[in-house]
Amino acid sequence: MQIDLLPRATLRDVLHRAGTLVGSRLDPDRPRGVVSPIEARVGMGIPYGRLDEEERAYLDDPGRGAKNDAAVLARALVARLLAPSGGARPFERPHIVSARVDNLTIERAVREVFAEPRPASARIVHIVHPHALNLAAFDRGLAALLAHADLVLPDGIGVRIAARLLGVAMRHNLNGTDLLPLLCREAALRRTPMILIGARDGVAERCAENLCRTHAGLRIPFVHQGYLDDSESARVCERLRSHGPSLVLVGMGTPVQERWVWRWLRDLEGSRVLTVGGLFDFFAGNVPRAPVAWRELGLEWLWRLQQEPRRLARRYLIGNPLFLALALAQRIFGIPAELD
Repeated sequence: MQIDLLPRATLRDVLHRAGTLVGSRLDPDRPRGVVSPIEARVGMGIPYGRLDEEERAYLDDPGRGAKNDAAVLARALVARLLAPSGGARPFERPHIVSARVDNLTIERAVREVFAEPRPASARIVHIVHPHALNLAAFDRGLAALLAHADLVLPDGIGVRIAARLLGVAMRHNLNGTDLLPLLCREAALRRTPMILIGARDGVAERCAENLCRTHAGLRIPFVHQGYLDDSESARVCERLRSHGPSLVLVGMGTPVQERWVWRWLRDLEGSRVLTVGGLFDFFAGNVPRAPVAWRELGLEWLWRLQQEPRRLARRYLIGNPLFLALALAQRIFGIPAELD
């Protein structure tokens, strides 16, 4: 969703009561604000949902107080600090640390996922976060797989900050949790079956049940857990072929999922294949999503760290600084984001 915000109120407007500190930047018939309650989400590249309704609901809330407005101002300030610099350019496929990523809005990303695959092959899409790009920086094999993918979608505030360092204006944060409902809706409209492969026993089943319950017309003919040996992988591939062109989501974690997809599914003619990491756990109800306020501050990673400190401490506490250091090194050594 491309959101065009109306001009903000100035402090002069506020002093003359022609505007407010927290007001509207979507509805011209309401008092303008220096900031809007939905502004941080737009600035962070996650302008998903009915933002006009959310803005109106916040501004009309009789229980709203100075503390709430202060929080809105703080989140808007953080988003402004992390927004692309004035000279940043919205390159279509910038090189960030170890791979080209597709700099798209979420609506265009859905269209690109469902674009026609090349003849006799699957359309392969990888969703990459800083951890995946860190691994690819030191693993030429993984980097080569990302380079050959049809689409590489950037996920996470870390990618957005790295892009800012490199003078790139990223459009949207294309995380799988926000993307999946749109993919389900599109698959239902197209009558394309969706198949889930990954996670532990029972997780993909619960995820499928929840998705089918919330998306009328979505068909998920089968799912499979993600711990596969070669014989199981071969059986799963034969079963996939029997269903014809499908939308296949593979959640095994990086780099296992990328290698598995390229080994087993690259010639799955007519299908679209996405690697989605731990996405099934979110929609199965095993892992809670960070509250919107945390996401608007770019702190979803911290929320996840609190949920699974043992598993994620190394990835976030070491991996995130490493990723930004690699982005800074790319800038210092003059490696352009827009490669030929």
